[in-house]
Amino acid sequence: MTRVPEHIRKLIPYVPGKPIEEVERELGLSDTVKLASNENPLGPSPKALRAVTGRLRDIHRYPDGNGHYLKEALAERFDVTPQEIILGNG
Repeated sequence: MTRVPEHIRKLIPYVPGKPIEEVERELGLSDTVKLASNENPLGPSPKALRAVTGRLRDIHRYPDGNGHYLKEALAERFDVTPQEIILGNG
């Protein structure tokens, strides 16, 4: 049997904030701006929209989970090797 250390058992799981739509419903609000959870009230940048729009034809395929091209671009920009880069969600 694996024993979980005390400091791990005492960790409190992250509880994400409610979506803005749920808060508006609960409080009877509209046109609110949520500044938590790294959300941006200005919306996505035009560059991000162009990048996403340009890839919609491939939306039915799984992406490269290793992020090969992203790692290469980051490595070049920051003068490191792709092996020195770790990608993750969140």
